[in-house]
Amino acid sequence: MRYLRRRTSVRAQRGFSLVEMLMTAFILAVGIMGLTMLQVMALKGSRGGRSLGTAVQVGEMVMDQIEMEGRLSWLNITATQVATPVALTKLQYVNKVPATIPTSITIGPPPTPTPTATFTIKGQVPVANAPDPSDSTPFYNVYVAQNNVGSAGTGIISDFTVNVSFADQVNQATSVAIPRTVVVTRRIIHG
Repeated sequence: MRYLRRRTSVRAQRGFSLVEMLMTAFILAVGIMGLTMLQVMALKGSRGGRSLGTAVQVGEMVMDQIEMEGRLSWLNITATQVATPVALTKLQYVNKVPATIPTSITIGPPPTPTPTATFTIKGQVPVANAPDPSDSTPFYNVYVAQNNVGSAGTGIISDFTVNVSFADQVNQATSVAIPRTVVVTRRIIHG
């Protein structure tokens, strides 16, 4: 009886074999590699989402300026206190942009045709000779088109389209930038 007790207690204290340890280490390594890849994918998605969010903000900012110019020009022609409308020479977009946006938009050096405006990766107007390249390098190319739809008695109704194009990812196989586009459209009455 004493012999049986001793034999079972020795087996209970033997521990893991080397094969069991190697299998455990292999399974743990595969799990850690999976988590690492998940982290890399999350970082890429976060960067793409941030760029897309900034592109939407740039498009809305330009569209808000177009809407403000439209209201200003409409108020200019409908003002009852002034007999003759004042010439609005400082407008950037209303009655100044082409009727269509180019269908082939390239990313990188200024494409043909030239974008209506450019913005940095921070969504700001580029500042020449800025010490930080993110403040001076254009990242977003903005194209604006105006399509007159009709008249509204005292003004003109136009559909404005703001097209913001950028490239924040590169195709690993071809090393070519992958273009992305955000389009914002509004119908605006203007003078």
